[in-house]
Amino acid sequence: MNRLTQISFTAAPAALLAGSLLTRLPGADAVGGPWWAAAHAVLLAGFLMFGVMLLALRRMAGPVTGGWRAAADVATGMALLSTAANVVGLAVDLYNRFESPRVAAWEPFVYGAAFAALVALAFVLAALRRVTVLSAAVTATGVAVLIGGLLEPALTPVGMALIWLGTLLLSRGPAEPAGQVGYRLH
Repeated sequence: MNRLTQISFTAAPAALLAGSLLTRLPGADAVGGPWWAAAHAVLLAGFLMFGVMLLALRRMAGPVTGGWRAAADVATGMALLSTAANVVGLAVDLYNRFESPRVAAWEPFVYGAAFAALVALAFVLAALRRVTVLSAAVTATGVAVLIGGLLEPALTPVGMALIWLGTLLLSRGPAEPAGQVGYRLH
């Protein structure tokens, strides 16, 4: 993996976690204010890195055929489409210094689709033995807790922290065979 790709597995969830924490600061709900702008900028950076990470995960699937290729391609495509929608929405918000109520109503679905597709891709990779089942399970648990954050906002940072751990584990690839040190994906 190149350096940017390696960084994306840490930077994407870290920025998304930081952005979600910034939205909780006093005054962050003041659309166009400094905390609102900071949160949006950090979330934008996080989603850009999330896209880099998704492409790396797809490459980890390798040259598969048939149903596994379709599953990996569909999950990656859905995640990238949702990520792109988030990037565009955040960029428009920052440029215009406002948040459209219509877009905000759809935000949980657009935001959540990227994470749901990430889970699907993680389990496809686990089935292909490109990552460990544990890494896929930790990622899925993080997404489940993040969804719980819709009902209890205090769970959102916990979910993002678990997703961060899950993506770090995903970046490690499969369990290394005995005697093999320094396994790298090319």
